[in-house]
Amino acid sequence: MSTYKKKVALLTRRQFILASAGGGAAFLGGAMFKANRTYANYPVQITKFTEPLPTPFASPPPSTLTIARSSHSFHSNLGAGPTLAYGGLSILGPTIEATRGTPLSLNVVNNIVGNHPFLEAVDTGINGTLESDKNNPRVSLHLHGSNAEAKSDGYPMDTFTSGQNYLYNFNNNQEAATLWYHDHAMGITGLNVLAGLAGFYLIRDIDDPVGGNGPLGLPAGDPYEIPLVIQDRSFNTDGSVSHPKQPPWLIEYVVDVATVNGKAWPNLNVDRTLYRFRIVNGSSARTYNLKLSSKQPIIQIGTDQGMLNAPVYLSRLLISPGERADVLIDFSSSLPGDKIILENDAISPYPSGRANLIIFNPQLPEIMQFTVNAGAAAPKPVPKRLRLYKPLIKPIAVKPIRQRFLTLVEIAGSAGPIVLLLNYLYWDEPLKNPELMERPKVDTVEQWNIINLQPVSHPMHLHLVPFQILNRQKINPAKYLKAYFANGPRTVISKHGISLTGSTVPGGYPPPDPTPFAIGPARPPAPNEAGWKDTVLANPYEVTRLIVPFGAQAAENLPFGNSFVGTYVWHCHMLGHEDNEMMLPYEVV
Repeated sequence: MSTYKKKVALLTRRQFILASAGGGAAFLGGAMFKANRTYANYPVQITKFTEPLPTPFASPPPSTLTIARSSHSFHSNLGAGPTLAYGGLSILGPTIEATRGTPLSLNVVNNIVGNHPFLEAVDTGINGTLESDKNNPRVSLHLHGSNAEAKSDGYPMDTFTSGQNYLYNFNNNQEAATLWYHDHAMGITGLNVLAGLAGFYLIRDIDDPVGGNGPLGLPAGDPYEIPLVIQDRSFNTDGSVSHPKQPPWLIEYVVDVATVNGKAWPNLNVDRTLYRFRIVNGSSARTYNLKLSSKQPIIQIGTDQGMLNAPVYLSRLLISPGERADVLIDFSSSLPGDKIILENDAISPYPSGRANLIIFNPQLPEIMQFTVNAGAAAPKPVPKRLRLYKPLIKPIAVKPIRQRFLTLVEIAGSAGPIVLLLNYLYWDEPLKNPELMERPKVDTVEQWNIINLQPVSHPMHLHLVPFQILNRQKINPAKYLKAYFANGPRTVISKHGISLTGSTVPGGYPPPDPTPFAIGPARPPAPNEAGWKDTVLANPYEVTRLIVPFGAQAAENLPFGNSFVGTYVWHCHMLGHEDNEMMLPYEVV
């Protein structure tokens, strides 16, 4: 049991510098104290592991999904604060269960009445954010991981407001996988998701059918298959979720209370048998490195886009924002009354936080607890092979028709990043000049080389298509940047809130090939990444190479059956980054 009575400061890098310039900041025992800050206050005890875990078991898909304001209490000692939610719930949304090849038309209705729950955090200095978002917020539903037509993908400009609706068509022509739906409105995605707009979407197939009893013998449904969405949050004195006032823009929302399925540090009572957990990292910016206090393995059976070839036994599970992991935990050897804590030893922003305490990045060492019930053990075998009626995953044999080089960069102000960019381009630049846009041809295979020139890792997400990780390789960033600038510099003006700055950035497109600047050998993906993915963690000063098929006819044995054309997006899934320009459109032609 833990008592949180402290006052926790959330500062942007620029807030810290401005505060320091206005009178200095005092550091007492490693903590940062200054009058000019935003607080998360704990006037009552937030006890750990006393809240029962809500279990959002799957149900048949609805034809209509409403979005509305609600109120929700994240802990019995906290009051209920304003939230946004799907389907009449108080937080999050219903778990939708679909079958491969059975289409779903989903009419999403915006019934939000009243102000945004984070009214003062709606930042109209961010591209695409409107003044009206404060009292009539836009929404756009993205089914993350779906191979969907462009008009149903949740394009960030395809938004609708109170009293309006949007019809999404998902043909579900892809392998069984853990998908999730969440808001994707331009400029306020992070605020809408933090307010509660996220839910599970499970696709089933012949290996993993609705209702269980499949050939793999996996736990299915109530009570042994449980979705878990992990999100860190901070709270105000009235129990409402806390977010700093903006501007200035908050680089990363990394805070100090773990919520799982909408409850703070919950507990789940488990029988002495095998459980299946469908884990989504729904946090704004926090990467987790999960482990069990009992030191038993976490057995991963699936990635973002479906089953692995065989189970991977892990001592730790690294999962970044937007990623999913389908895992088994075997409690049959646990004793009645055992209390097993799901722990986290990752620092966020991953892997090392921000330097010099210029942004508050608390560690979050405990996530939730499992308490083992009394009763006889009922062990169940873990299948040795996970793809019985689907072909084994093998490297795509088709040679990529081209390589693309894609950089993760920033424009710095006097007090840190003002904006984070891809290829040093703002969102609207490729829309005005198609020569700056990635335009892969349908039914072809490409190699995308993501070059991270930042000191933090970024979870990179491609809409529409799954991919395979080819490898990762360290590079010399100073030498690479020198070559990058040799392409021809240009000056860009960044206006955000109170800041207006001109910065010299590389003007050439595309960026140079990082291979001549490599340090050491390329590393293959980890065994639990050797499946189909749609979100990948790109580490600092590395190139992450992806093999991407842009259509079902691009190669054999792909996990989807569609070949769509149209405009989609690729972006960082740290939501504050995505909202402030770290997202670009691309077009399948």
